[in-house]
Amino acid sequence: MKKNFFCLILSIFLINSCSYKPLYTKKNFGLNKIDIIIKSKGKYENNVVLMKNLLDKKFNSRASKPSNLKLVISLDRRVSNLGVNKDLNTFGKRVTIFVNYSMYDKKGSLTKGSLNHSSTFNFSANDYANINSLEDSFSKLVKHASENIGTLVLAESFSRKIYP
Repeated sequence: MKKNFFCLILSIFLINSCSYKPLYTKKNFGLNKIDIIIKSKGKYENNVVLMKNLLDKKFNSRASKPSNLKLVISLDRRVSNLGVNKDLNTFGKRVTIFVNYSMYDKKGSLTKGSLNHSSTFNFSANDYANINSLEDSFSKLVKHASENIGTLVLAESFSRKIYP
């Protein structure tokens, strides 16, 4: 009797003391599909498609139902000189990406925010290498920004009920 009572108390203590709760899950929006709209000023079509595909993979599944949830993203990039010459032929360039995002449901705005990330690369006399380095830097920044946006939106605790 004493042993059974001790086991019961121990099991209740272990079950109640485990307070692990994941910070972000896909259950925040249930099985509702989120429409992802990306706006950009320039002709960055490959990276816009890349960001849309990465966010679509993070938020939506095949079993998602149509809803009025929308994620609107504004994407802008700037290229600037670093002013550092490594030798007579190459110097550094910095690519900065600016991302503004807003999440909407049927009633209005749920959350909004902004991110900016930057990366550097060497600019040389070879035009093909410069274009390749610029696009590679920009695609890495887009991947990083889309991962951060997905994490921020999924981790958000909204102050009101979501109306899909």
